[in-house]
Amino acid sequence: MKITVNEVSSIERKIRVDFEWKAVEGHYNSTLNKLRKELKVDGFRPGKVPTDIAKRILGPKLSYEFTNAVIDSNYKDVLKEQNIDKFIDLNISGVDFEAGKTFYYEMTVEFDPEIKLPDYKKGFPIKKTVYVLDKEDVDLYLEDIREHHAMVKEVSDGAQKDHYILCDLQETDVDGTPIVGRKITDRMMKVGEGIFGEPGSEALIGAKAGDEVHIQLKPKKGNKINYVVSVKRVESHDLPELTDDFIKNNFKTIDNYKTLREEVEKSLQGEWDSRTEKEYLQGITEYFVEKVTMDVPKSRINRFLDNIVEDMPAKNGGKEIDDQKLREQYRPVAEREIRWYLIQEAISKAEKIEVTKEEMDQKIQAMAEQYPKENRESILKYYRKAENRSHLENDLHEQKIFDHLKELVKVKKETINTKDFKKRNL
Repeated sequence: MKITVNEVSSIERKIRVDFEWKAVEGHYNSTLNKLRKELKVDGFRPGKVPTDIAKRILGPKLSYEFTNAVIDSNYKDVLKEQNIDKFIDLNISGVDFEAGKTFYYEMTVEFDPEIKLPDYKKGFPIKKTVYVLDKEDVDLYLEDIREHHAMVKEVSDGAQKDHYILCDLQETDVDGTPIVGRKITDRMMKVGEGIFGEPGSEALIGAKAGDEVHIQLKPKKGNKINYVVSVKRVESHDLPELTDDFIKNNFKTIDNYKTLREEVEKSLQGEWDSRTEKEYLQGITEYFVEKVTMDVPKSRINRFLDNIVEDMPAKNGGKEIDDQKLREQYRPVAEREIRWYLIQEAISKAEKIEVTKEEMDQKIQAMAEQYPKENRESILKYYRKAENRSHLENDLHEQKIFDHLKELVKVKKETINTKDFKKRNL
């Protein structure tokens, strides 16, 4: 046996294996004899068809089963000899033989790269932005609660400041010609706020359902913008006061304004805290993805993109999609996700991080106990399925990796008020 190896890349080998005929002749004869026993030809008893006739009749089938028999009995030893313990894709790309003379096959093998992790154990710097909730955010949320419970009346004698207009907005050029793709339909706007508070919006005062109003907005920054506002409905919203009686009547567990405000503040701060944690973990991920250089296996990318293409029609309401365009769009996402997955595996191996059966069972039990007693068995049943259990295990594994890495991070903390953050991102 002769093995010729061509290193296509750091994660791909093309291997050719050549045999002299005597090394594979036993496979050929045993395959031929097995197929002859099953061969039925008029004029001959079963299993007694002459060899030359059997070879001619069996032709491609004999070649196919013979080559498979040789490859199946041999390729693992070849990979082991090349120190390829694990592979993620293997393709037989060429097979040829001439009975009595030679036999060869070629295979292309792809495997995961060797990951060289950065020197993270001494600590590594990650920025952590901590968001401090601004009082204005709480005020706006409470105002939304009032708006949600507003008494709505249709206005027929013309819009005034603080009225609401349901309309279509069509942006036009200076000559009044509609700009294609610049139309918003069924938009509810408050007169005197947002774009309807910009200089030039005064023409909306007095507007009624059915009117078309041409306005030219003059923002402090940027160019003038022309709109045709097609008014569909004008409304007044009578907002309730957030009295203790109103709160008692509309909230099950809250009976006064002070508690309502505290709960709103707690909830909103919780959302910003979640943003802090998400960005912090993204920072850790990006540190490793940027520091680690690797070739990403094509087969992993293709499988990732295959799943995207397969799932997209359901998410897209069954509409037709351009598979190739979708693959190009998601390829950077696929490469990044695979890079991080392989880095996690390397960190897990280096730090001996694993999720035990006991940890899985405890997590599932804790999740079930968050539900009413009558629903807990359905949660336990859900996680008896191997696929669901595997997804949870992957999540717990990633969480344990992050928990370990967070102990090593040199945090660069930045505190920012949410109002300032919003201004910064206008």
